[in-house]
Amino acid sequence: MTKGEIKINTRAIVLDVLLAAEKEGRMTGLLIHDVLDQYAFLPARDRAFIKNLAEGTVERRITLDYIIDRYSKVEVSKMKSLIRCVLRMSVYQIVFMSSVPAAAVCNEAVKLVRKRHFNNLTGFVNGVLRKISSEKINLEEIEDLSVRFSMPEWIVKRFREEAGDERALEMLKSSVGTRPVYIRTNCARISPEELKVLLTDEGVSVEAVEGVSYAFRISGFERLYDLKSFNEGYFSVQDLSSMSVAELLKIEEGMKVLDLCAAPGGKSCHAAEILKGSGVVEARDISSGKLEKIEENISRLALQNLELKVSDASQVDETAIDSFDRVIADLPCSGLGVIGRKNDLKYRIREEDINTLAELQRRILRNAAKYLKKGGIMVYSTCTITKEECSEQAEFIEKELGLKKLEEKIFYQIPDGPDGFYAASFKKDL
Repeated sequence: MTKGEIKINTRAIVLDVLLAAEKEGRMTGLLIHDVLDQYAFLPARDRAFIKNLAEGTVERRITLDYIIDRYSKVEVSKMKSLIRCVLRMSVYQIVFMSSVPAAAVCNEAVKLVRKRHFNNLTGFVNGVLRKISSEKINLEEIEDLSVRFSMPEWIVKRFREEAGDERALEMLKSSVGTRPVYIRTNCARISPEELKVLLTDEGVSVEAVEGVSYAFRISGFERLYDLKSFNEGYFSVQDLSSMSVAELLKIEEGMKVLDLCAAPGGKSCHAAEILKGSGVVEARDISSGKLEKIEENISRLALQNLELKVSDASQVDETAIDSFDRVIADLPCSGLGVIGRKNDLKYRIREEDINTLAELQRRILRNAAKYLKKGGIMVYSTCTITKEECSEQAEFIEKELGLKKLEEKIFYQIPDGPDGFYAASFKKDL
């Protein structure tokens, strides 16, 4: 029997992803990526169902648990892991996937429970789901923003403190659902106009981005790896906010650029492309595993001036002092600006982690300033919006490290727009 003849239960695949994430603590994004690779032979519709259901169930966990607890005599937290996962994914289909008939959801859930040898709980699962499917659940009527947008309460509070109530609401809206895909033209190999033609010929919808001539927003494709223009290295996926780093660096041909925490390499590659084969970009990270993705991009983008080095950015490298014209310090952070792209990050990060991360950032920044030549420019950036990791670090760089702030950009994530991001450039005059 060939793969094409095998009857695949897509819901069972999603259940296995959810169980692995819960029991093993693995990142769901990586689990889903591996599963979609494993089942690449499935029709596009089935792969899309797996991806949407798995991602959505994780993303909406707080909301789903709230709904289940309203109709179940047993609290979600006290359920067996398998029953909890089956109910979550089933309620997600009922509430958020209108194209799936509720009766089918209930029937398939019961089959999953029976197949996994929990026959004594089929009645319980069926009863809870039937109750929920008989109700018209309107999320807009839920006043608690934590529940409505499935966001931990401390993050909701943080968004309000950092951005105000109105902007915080937009940030919460942007944290659920599909995020736009932006790409950066590899201008060292092709013009934006030529790339647009190639993508359009491949059936991709392409929209220009105001103010960024080399960037596009794309849609209407299933997998990047199926696009010839991607495999030929004519573009990279990178959010608009992240592209601002290379802009702030003011790179000139022939310069020597250091990227201290480079993986997965978007900013390093952008810098190398701007150099057009001249100068050098040294991309560093703490392990060879982290640098592997950059190696793939070096080959795909045909970059001759990007070098890799395993290095712990928190430890000073005496050989690099006063050696670089430009330094990229895109540092480990809480990631609150990219929650919409990393579905389980909001459940992993704790508020107390922020100060720990901020201290790590300061240790790395002390080293980064030392590597910069006199007259050189460093860009500090994070994909978050907390004052400890943004404005307070900029103040630290000026007052403690003696660098002069040149420009500062703050992006608050919005629906159908860029991710949350902070970037500021500093010049070394001493």
